[in-house]
Amino acid sequence: MPVTKPLTAVDSRHYIEFLGVKALRSTHPGVRKLKRQQQGLNSAHGNKVWRSSFVLMDYLTTYPPGENTNVLDIGCAWGLTGIFLTKAYGARVTGIDIDQSVAPFLDLQASANNCHINFEARGFESLSAQELSGFSTIIGTDICFWDELTGPLFELVELGINAGVKRIVIADPGRPPFWDLVDQCMAQLNANVVTRRIYQPWKTEKYILIINKP
Repeated sequence: MPVTKPLTAVDSRHYIEFLGVKALRSTHPGVRKLKRQQQGLNSAHGNKVWRSSFVLMDYLTTYPPGENTNVLDIGCAWGLTGIFLTKAYGARVTGIDIDQSVAPFLDLQASANNCHINFEARGFESLSAQELSGFSTIIGTDICFWDELTGPLFELVELGINAGVKRIVIADPGRPPFWDLVDQCMAQLNANVVTRRIYQPWKTEKYILIINKP
């Protein structure tokens, strides 16, 4: 009888490897199965791997969060940056996303990388100062894509810094709402923005907003 591989088994044809993380492609049997199961469901853009995640992973190799820290990944989608931090630095990562449908994809990606990410289906607007105080670092990739997100994101950043979060890092390709967020953060907080480029697995360049607690 033919041997059937478990869905979490990773064939090299079906993943991109970057900085020790196996990012499952859409051709992976497990990803294909989940997409078939979710056909017709509404998604808040959490149904793919975003290239900003790879750029942020690369940035975090230069400016890591420290060992065994608590990290919050907002708008986590498939959770690759959090998976990287868990594997590379032993971070305890909680991912939140308003899109409940990302949960099985995140679990599949984490399983393929032999790690675990805590997940909560919720919007970042619901986070309280007490909850944020339990994290030393907040990360986000491709989360500022609508004009109406700029204000709530700035409120979250300000609330987090005031609650004791040491650093907040947000990567984006440079959409106008992101630059509005950059302007607010640089005007009112200890913030700066940098450009980061990678050449593998694609040549791509993104912008990274960094807010540090004074």
